[in-house]
Amino acid sequence: MTNTGMTHTLVTFLGKGREDPRTGYRETTYRFPDGSQETTHFFGLALAGHLEPDRLVVLGTARSMWGALVEHVAAGGEEENARLALIDAEEAGTVDQLLLDRLSGVLRRAVGRDVMPRLIPFGATPEEQRDILQTIAAVAGEGEVSFDLTHGFRHLGMVGMLSAFMLERIGRLKVRSLWYGALDMTARDTGITPVLQLDGLNAIQRWIGALDRFDASGDYGVFAPLLEADGVPRDKARCLEEAAFFERSFNLGDAARRLRTFAEVVRRPLPGASGLFQARLAERLAWIAEPDLAAQQRALAQQYLERADFVRAAQFAWEALVTGACKGYDPYDRLAREATQKALDAKFKGSEPYTRLKYLRNALAHGTPPGDECVRWLLRSSDRLRAALGEAMRCLLP
Repeated sequence: MTNTGMTHTLVTFLGKGREDPRTGYRETTYRFPDGSQETTHFFGLALAGHLEPDRLVVLGTARSMWGALVEHVAAGGEEENARLALIDAEEAGTVDQLLLDRLSGVLRRAVGRDVMPRLIPFGATPEEQRDILQTIAAVAGEGEVSFDLTHGFRHLGMVGMLSAFMLERIGRLKVRSLWYGALDMTARDTGITPVLQLDGLNAIQRWIGALDRFDASGDYGVFAPLLEADGVPRDKARCLEEAAFFERSFNLGDAARRLRTFAEVVRRPLPGASGLFQARLAERLAWIAEPDLAAQQRALAQQYLERADFVRAAQFAWEALVTGACKGYDPYDRLAREATQKALDAKFKGSEPYTRLKYLRNALAHGTPPGDECVRWLLRSSDRLRAALGEAMRCLLP
């Protein structure tokens, strides 16, 4: 398996098997995506052998078949008293963490790596579901994590998948893979059960998260690693990161050039999960198709206003107004812009939308309290500020 140099943890769930009162789950032959096969009662153990993680975390309730798992791997006479106590506690539904800790050495010897058995609640209430997520976050630590979503209550698979997404978002772990032993897909003729790798679902969730982050920040760079993972060349994906830098430093010329280079990619069908979000990505690059710099600035002002980034909305709206008025002059020339701004001051003297946009832009850019009481009043409410900027843009940038 892939060795990234980071600690790799496999998290698996232990349910309450009914097929065999002694072994719990029925013996099944699993076929992995690479064609290898293993016959076992416990898919999580087979998956651990296949992935070779640094440690295995086994999650189960007080009624899970902990006894069957330990008996499956224990040597004769090994921790016999603890094993008997575990079997009695499982029947009574009173398994506790201290008892599981006594038997972790048995599991570690049998599996050949650190094994962390952990009790979790049934997940019947929102509070219990949060407890499960917190338990997984606590034991997974840092590095990479894979999830086996096969066993346990059906809803625990959903909790496990949500855990994967949560752990990536809080930035402590990278989810390497999601796995499912598809017993309901067992072939009738061979009796072989396929093992499904569900990484496509994780890729989709990463795209959803990236779209959310972009809509909040306007940073195109959040898409770059996802596109690279689906095979987009690094130099093309890097154009998004560079465009984000240039746009956020108000250098639209270089930002647009980088995005036009990347736009060649989205003119063809994108591979993998990226293809599902291709149209949404293209929408977020649409401003580069505007006919001139003023129109591009106006389009970005509107986008930033919609995501409540009032500083950039006011800045781009003001620059669009000045750029549009630079008739016959180079809109990138500083002296031309200064002369144009003076002409605008004379043209719109007494114009409330113009004065409001100018004062708001200055106040937001410099972070100093404006002298105008009306502008101070607008800055004390996001709703009032949004409405004022929107009205000024409608009047000055039709």
